[in-house]
Amino acid sequence: MSANLRAKTLAIGAVAALCLASTSAMAALTCDVKSIQSAAPPDTTIVSANELDKPVAHCYVTTTNPGPNKVIFRLQLPDKNLWKGRYYFIGLGGAAGYVPTDSQIPPGNPIVKGFATAGTDTGHEGSGGDWSFLSNPVIALDHIHRGAHVTAVATQQITKAYYDATKMYRYHAGCSGGGRMGGEAMMMHPEDFDGVLFGQSRLGRTTDGGGTLKFIHALQQMTREPGSWISPAKLKMVEGKVTEACDATDGAVDGVIWDHRLCKYDVAVLKCKSGDGPDCLTEPEIKSFKAILDGPRGPDGKLLVAPMPISNMTTWGGFIGNTPPPWDSGKLPGGLEIATTRGRALFGPNFDILKDFDFKSQKSIDAWNAATAKIGYDRSPDLRPFEKIGGKTVLMVGVSDPCCSNLEMEGYVKKLETQIGKERVANFAKLYEIPGMGHCGGGTGPGDAPDLLLQTLIDWVEQGKAPESVVLHRGADRVKLAFADKSGPGESGALIPVPTGRSRDFLVCPYPLVSVFDKSKANVPDAVYDAANWSCRTSRAG
Repeated sequence: MSANLRAKTLAIGAVAALCLASTSAMAALTCDVKSIQSAAPPDTTIVSANELDKPVAHCYVTTTNPGPNKVIFRLQLPDKNLWKGRYYFIGLGGAAGYVPTDSQIPPGNPIVKGFATAGTDTGHEGSGGDWSFLSNPVIALDHIHRGAHVTAVATQQITKAYYDATKMYRYHAGCSGGGRMGGEAMMMHPEDFDGVLFGQSRLGRTTDGGGTLKFIHALQQMTREPGSWISPAKLKMVEGKVTEACDATDGAVDGVIWDHRLCKYDVAVLKCKSGDGPDCLTEPEIKSFKAILDGPRGPDGKLLVAPMPISNMTTWGGFIGNTPPPWDSGKLPGGLEIATTRGRALFGPNFDILKDFDFKSQKSIDAWNAATAKIGYDRSPDLRPFEKIGGKTVLMVGVSDPCCSNLEMEGYVKKLETQIGKERVANFAKLYEIPGMGHCGGGTGPGDAPDLLLQTLIDWVEQGKAPESVVLHRGADRVKLAFADKSGPGESGALIPVPTGRSRDFLVCPYPLVSVFDKSKANVPDAVYDAANWSCRTSRAG
């Protein structure tokens, strides 16, 4: 970030602080443009303010911040008798690019539970996989952290004035790109939020560029030679074989691999004896599976980023694609769209990510790292300023996430502990690893992890109740959703698949504790699906 842009960002924060200090002296606002504008920061323009009655009665405000790049954002204010003294910022997945109304993760609209709710496009419009805007450093700055910050400052100031409040609890929640937004807030603007639900993303230089390298590596394998692409049917077949072989490694036969590190399954045992078939793998398919499970490595043979896990392989499809190559430019697999648009933004419009990036060349790897560093991903993931202001964060990651590995999240927590000590970290940050869950959802895990972990965060912030074990659920008859209507999808646009499998409970524990099944109940029908038969331990051994 240039010194000039950094200075502008700090100046915005200073103006915001002065404005917030005067909020308590203002009269309560009404839902109209003139009234809302009177409480907005000077660099914020209120475009509209309308009273709506769905999903609950609220004031719907649209706003813009003009510079150095136009940032568009919205604020929804529940009627004054419905507000619960809470503010919620929507973290947007991927590259963002639109102004949200509903929350993505947890799904649904927080205003139904009395939260004032804000969201922003982060300074550009486009699909969640389109990173072409990174070629513009001003728009990149807005996306990385400035756009969300100016939105938080303006919407929090307006919210306080609207309810004539001097205090409120401020939360940020999101997963993947939405988690990244929360992480940037904790690092760059720790004063913006009291609690952050940080879902399946990355903090700091060590992993962000590497995450995209994982997609490049997998997709190069998919196009390596004729027959090297792995179909959804083969992913499903291999997933079943792996689960059958490794289900018991964690001490419970329940259809879920709780720790993929314990699974040593060799896909080569599925080699077709003659030709191809639905229940076997060809040589090119075996080579692709092995390469992806081994992960991307540099010329020195060292891993560049944690590989995709062997558990819940069907979740790979969102990144490697569900149709074989060649791919139409308008219908690229998720991982290829991300890698292609980032690569072209950083290295020029003719850069071919599948042909021009060479894992055997340290020059290619260094160039990628240097380019991603320029757009802000080289900062140290230091959360001490967030700790200092009393902030709390709950970190969440799916054990089977093919994008953002639980091993990376564990490594991040360990770095924090080395940096400031285990006791201090435990006082403001807790990590939960969700069994069976893919990227932000899906897989064979619970369906309400973000919903109930958000409630855990709220209890921590507002009541000082430190997070302990949490019971999560799978199945429409059991899940406890924070904001979503079970009868239908919301408006967030986030296509998170519902997990598969029969209804059950999961007991999850704060890292480094692990959830262990009571083996004395192994012969009791359905005992494995009841959280009462699980407990938090320091190890699964014994």
